[in-house]
Amino acid sequence: MQSGSQNRVETLKLRPGVTLVLSDINSGDECAFHHVEPEDVFAIGFHLKGGSRFDMEGTQFDTKPLEVHAGAAPRAATSSFVLPAHGFRTMSLRFAPEAAQELLARHGLANSSLTTMIAQVGQTVSAMRLAPLDRAGVAMLEAMFTTPYSGAGRSLFLESCALGLLAAQIDAARPGAHASETSTAERGLVEARSYLDAHLNDPPGIVQLARIAGMNDFKLKRAFKAAFGTTVFGYVRQRRMERAASDLHAGLSVAGAAHQAGYECPRCFSDGFRRHFGTLPSEVMRAALCRNSRTVRLILPRATHG
Repeated sequence: MQSGSQNRVETLKLRPGVTLVLSDINSGDECAFHHVEPEDVFAIGFHLKGGSRFDMEGTQFDTKPLEVHAGAAPRAATSSFVLPAHGFRTMSLRFAPEAAQELLARHGLANSSLTTMIAQVGQTVSAMRLAPLDRAGVAMLEAMFTTPYSGAGRSLFLESCALGLLAAQIDAARPGAHASETSTAERGLVEARSYLDAHLNDPPGIVQLARIAGMNDFKLKRAFKAAFGTTVFGYVRQRRMERAASDLHAGLSVAGAAHQAGYECPRCFSDGFRRHFGTLPSEVMRAALCRNSRTVRLILPRATHG
C-alpha cells in the first residue's frame, strides 16, 4: 500500500486468484501512467470519481464516473492511462483467468460475453462497458474509501462491499436482464457531485451548482437528495468528514484533520466524527500510528542490511 494525504493505492488479496485494488488519486495535476501486466489478467473496474483515458496495446477507451468496465489482457501487455487533475477514485477486482471462469460458470454465465473475453485473455486485449453503478452501488463504493475500520475488520468490510458490487454485475449480466443507460439528468448530478468533491474547501452556491448540473436550482436540490440521500450541503459535510477519516488513516493529527474538515474547534469535530462514524477520531489516529509503527519495525532492519 502507498498512502498519503493526496494519493493512495491499496491492494488486498481476497482469495486465491482474486485481488482488490483501491485507487484514490488527488495529485492536483493530470497524471500519465504506464503499466505492464505481469500475468494474464481479467479485471472489473468500478469508477466512482474522475474519468480516465486508456490505451491498452492499441485498444482505446474512456471511463467516466459511475461507469463499470471489464478488461482482459495477456501477460506482458502494456497499457497507458491518464488520470484527471481533479482526482480519481476507483475500485478494481483483478482475477486470474481460471478464477474468473469458475466464478461465472458457478453463477450461470458460462456462455456470456465475459466468459468469451476471459477465454481469449492469453491472445488479445479487450474491454467492455458493464452496467453502471446505481445509488446502492455508489454508497457501497464510497464506504470502501472512508471506512474507519482497521485490521481484519477493515479487510472483511472491504471484501463484503466488493462482493456486493460484483453481485450486482452478475445479476445485470444474467440472461434477460437489461442494464439501463445513465440518463442526462443523472450525468448532470454526477458532474455536480464531482465539482463538489473538487471544491470541498470552497463549495459553490446552489445556483452555480445548478448551472453545472444543467438544471434549475429547485430541481437540483430535489434530484440531489433523491439520488444521494442527503442535501447538497449535507453532502459537503459528509465528504469533509470522510476526507478527515482518510487523513487520520494517513497519520494526520486530530487537530489537522479538524482544520481540513473546516472545524475551528477540535472537540466539535470529534463529536461530529463520532456521530458520523460511531468512533472517535483519536481512536482512528492511534490505530493508524500503531499500524505504521509495525511497518517501520518490519522494514527498517531489512533496509539497514540492504
